[in-house]
Amino acid sequence: MTRVGHQTGFSLLEMLITIIVLASGLLAIGSMYGAILNANTLSKQRSEAVVLAEKKLEELRGQSYASLVSATDTVTAASSSGSSANYQRSWSVATASGGLAYKDVGVTVTWTDNKNQSQNIVLSTRISNVSATPVTIP
Repeated sequence: MTRVGHQTGFSLLEMLITIIVLASGLLAIGSMYGAILNANTLSKQRSEAVVLAEKKLEELRGQSYASLVSATDTVTAASSSGSSANYQRSWSVATASGGLAYKDVGVTVTWTDNKNQSQNIVLSTRISNVSATPVTIP
């Protein structure tokens, strides 16, 4: 046998190993993609829930102190948010004991995520019965 010259290039075995390694990497990336999308959706829903709770706290702060009462409502996600969840808001108002001039207010927002698991967030604050009086500076 005579050898014609030095051959360069890849053998069939090297190409098969390369394809297997590349395919394994692409499958790993593909499987993570679904998990990333689910986490992104949940994050978006959680952000929407926080905004809804903050809105309700601001509404309650704008009410007169005597008219603060506990209640619930249902809110659909804003159409621009891309979220399809329906949110249930409930807020509780408790008068402070000991004659203090504030009420403890808690807002809970509950929704069901894409995996049919119940999610919720809770925000709380205190609303005072002290009215702001303007200060005049001489």
